[in-house]
Amino acid sequence: MEANIKERIKKLLALGKSPNPNEANYAILKAKKLMVEYKLTERELLRFDEKPIKVDSDIYYTTRREHWMTGLADVISENNCCVFYMITPPGTQRHYIIFHGYEEDALICNSIFAYAVDCVRSQLKAIKKAMKLDEKSNAIINEACETYGKGFYEGLDDAYTVQVFEHQEWGLVMTVPPEVKEILIPMEQTQHKEKNHEEEHYSFYAQGYREGKVFTALDKLETVKSEVM
Repeated sequence: MEANIKERIKKLLALGKSPNPNEANYAILKAKKLMVEYKLTERELLRFDEKPIKVDSDIYYTTRREHWMTGLADVISENNCCVFYMITPPGTQRHYIIFHGYEEDALICNSIFAYAVDCVRSQLKAIKKAMKLDEKSNAIINEACETYGKGFYEGLDDAYTVQVFEHQEWGLVMTVPPEVKEILIPMEQTQHKEKNHEEEHYSFYAQGYREGKVFTALDKLETVKSEVM
């Protein structure tokens, strides 16, 4: 049914380019009415013949370190019309992040994720260096790094929430399409249990939160999006 409606709307939009103004206006109004009725966007119509794809980020976290990556991937994918999952090659402890969505969305999502990971790792490198000078144990350093990472993606999540609130006209455009979500149905998503180190390393959480919240500055996101378009 939906496929037939989409085809009908596309034909009406094509008639909207008719040299006959009455015919064109009627076709456009009819198309818009159907789009509202069936909650479809022009973006979805352009994807009528397109299928979701997977994009391998080539970025991984391990069983022991960088678990914050799953939270980061979740926030970025959800706000860029994609989903993510992990694959673990046999015999390894490396969990690779995979994005799934329509091509443009998945490529943008992957680029933003790679850029965000670089930003987080750059800060973690400085944190580790300072903590080693203070002769902190590896366990304490790892906890501090995980806490910073968690703060970063939670700050980023709040920043996206603010953006959506300020641009409510985005509406359905920012929603993950059902056909993209379908890939997760047969999967058992690997979930790691996060340990709460916020009280012990609150300063690192706060730093990560602040930096995550400003990460979505338009100049950064526009730079990333222009690279994949």
